[in-house]
Amino acid sequence: MNRITNITKRQIRELFSLGVDVGIYEADIRSYHFSGNLTDCEFLARLYDTKSLPSNDSRFDNADGEIWQHTVNNDDYENGWVFDDDRFPIKNGTDEEYLRFLMEVLSPEVRIDGEALSKIIEKLSSLLRVDGYELYIGSYISNQPVYTWGLLTEMEIASAKFIPFSLRLQEQLKKAKLASIHKTTRRAIFNLIENCNESLRCTTETGFEYWSDSKTEAFDSIKSYYKPKAYNEDNQYAETDDFENFIMSSTPQNVFDAIELYAPWGGFQFQTQVNLILSNSVYKLIDGKMRANRLVIKIQTPAREKKLGELIEEANAFVQSGSSDGIQRGLEKIWDAYERAKSLLHKDKKASISLLLNDISPNDEVMRDKLDKIMNHLTAVGNTYQIRHFENGKRTFSSDEIKLFYFNLCVSFLNLCVRHINDNNDIRKN
Repeated sequence: MNRITNITKRQIRELFSLGVDVGIYEADIRSYHFSGNLTDCEFLARLYDTKSLPSNDSRFDNADGEIWQHTVNNDDYENGWVFDDDRFPIKNGTDEEYLRFLMEVLSPEVRIDGEALSKIIEKLSSLLRVDGYELYIGSYISNQPVYTWGLLTEMEIASAKFIPFSLRLQEQLKKAKLASIHKTTRRAIFNLIENCNESLRCTTETGFEYWSDSKTEAFDSIKSYYKPKAYNEDNQYAETDDFENFIMSSTPQNVFDAIELYAPWGGFQFQTQVNLILSNSVYKLIDGKMRANRLVIKIQTPAREKKLGELIEEANAFVQSGSSDGIQRGLEKIWDAYERAKSLLHKDKKASISLLLNDISPNDEVMRDKLDKIMNHLTAVGNTYQIRHFENGKRTFSSDEIKLFYFNLCVSFLNLCVRHINDNNDIRKN
């Protein structure tokens, strides 16, 4: 897609080339470099194969050497130079490629937290929203937020205020109904809201101050969008002025509305607890919105294999974000974890795979052969399709569902591998 206009791209470039104003009463311009706590070479190598890209400096064979010369050795490239470099798919690439770059800028391994970054995130959110994208916290790695992006509905783009679940997805809900929510789950949700309920001192638009509580304010928010209804004793879907009745006896999408509109009052703790209650649901509360839920990876990695554990943790976090970009990044990370696991039993990769297959299927040559064919199939897919975003000349997957299929296939194989790696005393040190 190409929704992001050149006007938006120019304004975003200026955030990194000119700096951002973090002042309250007077101007206070702070600079923020796109590569954060990494060098430009280190940062760009996370996204692109810079050693295969051409150099604009005749003294160097590739882009990696040139960039090092002009950003580390001489440091004579201006801030934001990368946004105008045609070797990278930022200025003239697809929206997905542009957004991938921005998400890497905000990655926990890259970014430098502080006032300048907070303002950058605020500005990015505002600018991208105009072109139909939202920036949100999709998950956490080591308690650090992982940012991702998603598409906004036409209603959200046109509106200046938040649009709750049932309204923003009303067209999709006409085609596919939500699964019912069990009474015990509804009761747990309401009890959570009751337990989180706090007194509030509020102010109207005219300046009138009054006392209220978070539960009342959330229900009043629902009323500002539509008249709350619930099934009564006669099984009629009728108006209700009771928040408990609304949660216990309304449609599933209206329950999700209640969760979303209470979320600003409940904070992160409410999000964590409501997601535990909805652990079996296909939706979870992510950064204020009910979004499609993804499988959680549970793999006990070897204690000595910190890097493997980090890759799996990152893959899990990205896929849980629910976005198409998150699925792609999660697939890349889990594929790297799978490739790493294949080499843990011996310094020679082929020998390691042979040991691994022998351990997984002892005295069963038929099963060993079938597992070997699955591994060969994954290798063929990796050689043919674009697993890593910087790989050029490869086929792209046709859908997120196919990406998730191979993601889960890698997870299943990793579970097999890690079980036997954990039991193997000959694991090599890296």
